[in-house]
Amino acid sequence: MHRESHPSLSLSGLLFAAVIAAVSWAPAAWSAAVVTSKLQVRQVQSEHGHERLGLAAAAKPGDLLQYRAVYRNSGDAPATHLLARVPVPLGTTLLTDSLKPAGAEASTDGTHFAPLPLMQSVSGKDGKRHRQPVPAADIRAVRWNLRTLAPGQSARVLLRVRINLPQSPISP
Repeated sequence: MHRESHPSLSLSGLLFAAVIAAVSWAPAAWSAAVVTSKLQVRQVQSEHGHERLGLAAAAKPGDLLQYRAVYRNSGDAPATHLLARVPVPLGTTLLTDSLKPAGAEASTDGTHFAPLPLMQSVSGKDGKRHRQPVPAADIRAVRWNLRTLAPGQSARVLLRVRINLPQSPISP
């Protein structure tokens, strides 16, 4: 199963992404693996130095959102070659240090993934090409190789994003 998402800048787009967590696997033809995914988005709130997760419906620019996806194999055979993919909506910035479990890959286009930190080739002031990290705000998807889920087994992935502040108009 493989689902794609094209999230938007709006809060409704952020919440739409909450119901889309793509998962793909390549089970053998005789396999009866049945993998389901559930993505939950919560707003991270701090009260008296303690974090609390609340409803994301009231989130606004500057707020922190936590995405938690749970993948479960309810079939009677292992699900193999399992990739968990979570979109990072436009208008948000991925907090790369929030990714759990470790070993996630990221993408700026949702198709081509590489280990973090993502690197890009840019021209320097001297005209020579050099590599530098891709800004976290340009990352559009994260994926984990969950490998195999045995029957009845589940796996969880987690990431956090910050809703970007609106851009201020440039003064003449």
